[in-house]
Amino acid sequence: MQQERVPPLPARMGIACYKCFKEEDVRLSRCSGCHRVSYCSSECQKLDWKAHKPMCKALSSIEKNPIASTTLFFSLPSEPTTDLNVLHNNSETHGSNILSFCTRSLSREVTIPERNLVGWEPRCMVCTRTDQLIRMEVAKNGTTSNDFQRLVPCPQCNLSFCCSPAHWQAARALHHGPCEDGHDGLSHCEMNREVRADIKFEEVMASAHDASGQWMWAPDRIKSSWSSLGGLSWEREFGDDMRKSVGVPAERPMGPWIRAASDHLTMAMTILYALEKLNDDEAWTRKHTLTIHASILGAEMKEITGAMVFEEVLHRLPEVKTLKLVLCGPEMPGGHIPRTIPLETCPDCTRLGRKRIHEHVADTYHGFVQNKGTKFEKPDLCIAFNSGASQESRHTWSTTFKLLVDRKIPALFTAYNREEAEAEAALLCAAGAKLHPDLGPSKNPWGSIKVIPEPNKVYGFYAVNGWLAGGFS
Repeated sequence: MQQERVPPLPARMGIACYKCFKEEDVRLSRCSGCHRVSYCSSECQKLDWKAHKPMCKALSSIEKNPIASTTLFFSLPSEPTTDLNVLHNNSETHGSNILSFCTRSLSREVTIPERNLVGWEPRCMVCTRTDQLIRMEVAKNGTTSNDFQRLVPCPQCNLSFCCSPAHWQAARALHHGPCEDGHDGLSHCEMNREVRADIKFEEVMASAHDASGQWMWAPDRIKSSWSSLGGLSWEREFGDDMRKSVGVPAERPMGPWIRAASDHLTMAMTILYALEKLNDDEAWTRKHTLTIHASILGAEMKEITGAMVFEEVLHRLPEVKTLKLVLCGPEMPGGHIPRTIPLETCPDCTRLGRKRIHEHVADTYHGFVQNKGTKFEKPDLCIAFNSGASQESRHTWSTTFKLLVDRKIPALFTAYNREEAEAEAALLCAAGAKLHPDLGPSKNPWGSIKVIPEPNKVYGFYAVNGWLAGGFS
């Protein structure tokens, strides 16, 4: 049975049907209860009502709760501001309060789709008001200083909002100026437009392949020799190969294809980038067997679903005969005893006798090392993709940090955004790691360029391996 798709970003924001996800060529109507989700027809609303009903009632009850009214309005700025710290703190506090009210109303924890409704609720870019807050303000005062009683989207990107023309004027420089989380000097608005294009690309892929919309690609050529990754970019390095591979006409841009491929291919390229930086010479490129340990966390496990992209490591290192990848994490399928999985290679690699071996271990990384005892062999690199070490399980990760430092295991940690990277770098330094100056905390030149707007914020994006938290040896 095919798993039902998680509502995409436009549906979470109320600008696409929450059931069928249609956005164009349909007339959307807001749910009359919570005013939070939209539907393209009564049929879609009826089909979704059983799932939506609990959260609908929880959200609706907030507007009738006098304590909620006082709490939610407490930190709203009286004047528009472009101070990102103020805006982010307000948005995150508001989201946390909404989740608390909903959790009490539901008498249970909110689900991921329910949490997403709160995280990606549209907010004014310079005062963080939501449609719900505007309604509550009108009900409380009988009037409002805003010219509109509903958020107005940017006509160019349709993913950022303001509550009045005056606030749009105040937000103009922020919205149309260079975005730190972007690339090639693109503005926040231009990055939003790329996000819109990527969502449409996913819809096409999902329709064509009856799948989740996650499209993966890796080049099937083998490089004649190792060459440095310095000065390269996703477009320059992969654009021509991808265009030929997928048959995109010359007059059409490759942007959505490149960005989609980077979301998984980032794992192989980040490994190679770290190895190049952490080694003083190129001896590592000529090893018979290259061993990578990946410490992973979370249920999505891109490392498993995107296993094919790791062959790019072999394809860029023609002298390496075997790539051994150990995937280690508490949520891995299986048990503490490593489960060896030989994987297929491309016809050329197979003809040349090259191998790709994966091992799965359901354990923390320090648990895996301790269980190996004297049989543990130091890898060429231990990498933790988007570990979230500064966000959760800090005690568990601190033990891993200490082990990596004490045993002088070459390691790299990546993060989704600057905030996580800088916090993780501080934890690594506290554990005694001496961070390589080119490996964080900084943006990852080989992080995914398929970005997602930050939840509970009005500005900024995050991406898979978007930032390097710290590398050391």
